[in-house]
Amino acid sequence: MFAATRTVFEQDKYKILKASSRDAPIVSALTNGDWSERVAISSRKKVANPTQIADDLRAGGGLVLYRNKLPVAALSYVRARDGSWELRRLGVTRSFSGRGFTSLLLNTLEKLAHNEEVRAIRIPVDTYSPQYRAYFEKMGFSVDADRTFSTVFASALQPIRMCKVVG
Repeated sequence: MFAATRTVFEQDKYKILKASSRDAPIVSALTNGDWSERVAISSRKKVANPTQIADDLRAGGGLVLYRNKLPVAALSYVRARDGSWELRRLGVTRSFSGRGFTSLLLNTLEKLAHNEEVRAIRIPVDTYSPQYRAYFEKMGFSVDADRTFSTVFASALQPIRMCKVVG
């Protein structure tokens, strides 16, 4: 389960592994779980079942954070046409929220992107969630004023695109 080649961060009781398509059920459970009413990235409706998540993991990648061998946080991303990475899912179980795991995952993702010569990481953020915009700004992301992400609902508020240059 903890193959050394997948480990990207390890400290004390914490370990972050690169997610594979086999981890899709774990990523699904963590990003669709009991924290979902507090979703930080856009809740635009994409199919979020393990099959779709496995496809996204193959098209991009993901990370799963374990504490004492228990998965407690995860994210997934895909490679955009311009070569940047677009965050698709991000979640921390409620019992572990507020402990810096989101920051740890995002910092690890940034290091991976830099090592793979990816220029930027993009995150769609719901316009009705100003606290998440502020959080991602604190993490070094800025609003791309020209860009929004489209949703399937014409009358829905369009998520804004936040971006962080990493390379």
